Amino acid sequence: MRKIKNISTFLMLVVASVFISSCDDSDNWKPGPQPSADNAGVYFDSKTPLNIEMYANKDGQLISDYATIILGRDDLKLSSALDIPIKVRYSADKLSIPQTVRFEAGTKTAELHIGIKNFEIGKPYSFSVEIDEQYSNPYKSSGSTRLDSKVSVVALLGVATFTPGEYSATPSPEFTPFEHKIYDNMNGTYTIKNFLYNNAGYDFVFEIDDKGTIKPLATCGFHDTAEMRWYFYSANSDASANRIPCYLPGNNPNDYITYIYFYTDMSYKYTAFWINKETQKGKMVGYSRYSVSKSARISFNIDIK
Repeated sequence: MRKIKNISTFLMLVVASVFISSCDDSDNWKPGPQPSADNAGVYFDSKTPLNIEMYANKDGQLISDYATIILGRDDLKLSSALDIPIKVRYSADKLSIPQTVRFEAGTKTAELHIGIKNFEIGKPYSFSVEIDEQYSNPYKSSGSTRLDSKVSVVALLGVATFTPGEYSATPSPEFTPFEHKIYDNMNGTYTIKNFLYNNAGYDFVFEIDDKGTIKPLATCGFHDTAEMRWYFYSANSDASANRIPCYLPGNNPNDYITYIYFYTDMSYKYTAFWINKETQKGKMVGYSRYSVSKSARISFNIDIK
């Protein structure tokens, strides 16, 4: 018992020592330096994407000569024009980044234009830029004083509007039109990222044959090649862990697709799985079960711009 008592006393002394040390008035912490009164409070827009896309035409030529980064400044510092130095921390050799950005008098925003040359379609090129501390206020929450991002050039077939309809179910769900960019991979294939808003990292990669038929790649998602069906399941479905989910926008938050599959066998009478690149029209017909009714057909009319 004597030994246990001594150990307890020792532990109490250790705890007391730690407590006294933590309460020492000789704390050396000092607040960070405050920006000067005339600091413009310049920042990079917080909505700048981590991967900035530049667009090319079907021949691989840039539609715009540069990618645009938006900068803002303090509302109280708008009266005069201002040139802001830009620090380039690192940049891929394919990119060109100006060393200054100019705010015109009376304007809250300015543009940093990033050029690119000798690029490969779809390849990301990294860069990191920073605003000089003489012109930035790190304590402002409007945006950031440093930007780490990537630029990639992509080719688009177009921006497609998918309009759900032609339901053969009663009652019918109230899904609304939605948009997807259709990327041209320049190798005979096309990609729709986050198809049907699956939010699970699944992209729809497909070919379009001479007849306009959409042909999903066999490695794309859960494609049952034996049954010639391409499946999606809602997060509300028990089988969703093994399938690609989908979240269609709609007027009623209680409406959702429990599952949907598209027939990829063009001989089936209800199949419509095509895009006409000349007329920029298309159609996809699926078979689905809804939260509001039993299984039935659904179609997506496609308009590309």
